[in-house]
Amino acid sequence: TLMIRLFPEGVKESIGAGVGLFLCFIAFQSSEGMGLSVADPATLVTLNSLGPSNYDSAKLWLSIAVLCVTATLFAAKVPGAPLMGILFGTAVCWIEGFCRGTEHSAFGYPFGTNGDRSAEGFRIYVPTSIIGSPSLDGLSGALWEGFSAASDPETAATFWTAVATFCYTDLLDSSGTFFAVAKVAGLTDRRGNLPLARQNMAYLADAIAALLGSMLGVSTVATFAESTAGVADGAKTGLASLTTGVCFLLAIPIAPVVSAVPPLASGPILCLLGALMCSSVRGIDWDDFQESMPAFVAMVTMPYTFSIGYGIIAGLILWIAIQILLAPLRICRKEDPFVKFKALWAGVFVEGMESDSELPLSEMDTDVPSTSEGQSEP
Repeated sequence: TLMIRLFPEGVKESIGAGVGLFLCFIAFQSSEGMGLSVADPATLVTLNSLGPSNYDSAKLWLSIAVLCVTATLFAAKVPGAPLMGILFGTAVCWIEGFCRGTEHSAFGYPFGTNGDRSAEGFRIYVPTSIIGSPSLDGLSGALWEGFSAASDPETAATFWTAVATFCYTDLLDSSGTFFAVAKVAGLTDRRGNLPLARQNMAYLADAIAALLGSMLGVSTVATFAESTAGVADGAKTGLASLTTGVCFLLAIPIAPVVSAVPPLASGPILCLLGALMCSSVRGIDWDDFQESMPAFVAMVTMPYTFSIGYGIIAGLILWIAIQILLAPLRICRKEDPFVKFKALWAGVFVEGMESDSELPLSEMDTDVPSTSEGQSEP
């Protein structure tokens, strides 16, 4: 749990913005986002066509409308703005789908099919039923195979290499997400650190969830930066997370309805959450190149490599390289060559809550403007 406290100040402050750009990059893609970005052989990505000749343009324009409506609700400080944006986009998509049907709908998925109903996976996002019967087939199916792979001499090396890779990847990704969301929520102390006790419990919850999820053979259970959506409406104590979990349980019987929420409604929300998280760059001293350059590299590496962990590693490597290469110059100037390392280590065990220790969570600083009219701007 002390690992994140050993991050340089600039890298630490850039994590939130890097995660925000990462979310925005996902939001621009066509798989589970707005579809604004498409592949291009010359420039890797380019803007998808918004003209009427492109079948996907209707989805793009509705996504943009959802983006504008939700951004306006944020600006007006309306509580629940992200949820309202999703409901708006979903309602339009469902009404159009029910009225025109699969054969004539303008909101057919996936992107790139040009409206070909015979294309593999073609569908429109409308509920096919209200109540669905949950299936538990496949749970724990591969668990026992994994035990045999771990002990088999022919597969043990591959198995444990994969375990180690998943371990450090989840550790770095969760560390980045914890800090980014906590920073936005105003739960960090004056030194920008997470309280040790709370951080320990966060890692424990993430580890138990990942362990149980893998044992049951379900999709990866991990900490997600989309938690910023709740933080934007004032969630800080964990009650919102518990409520979300209960809502997931209640949604199991009505899975056909919940799964019919289209990406064009949820993608714009990811983009705006990215904007909220970029407020953390205010804490970076851009005039101090020892901190700002590693911070920038960490921030842009996350979306460009599609990995929060790789972004953190890139920023740390550059910061360490700068400090090592500056050591001879500091020696010539009769300065301590490792002054930055010593300062970083000295601050690891220092709790910075001296002035905030008596404040309730609701009165602690936050980087996100409140969506409630009753609260003041930062």
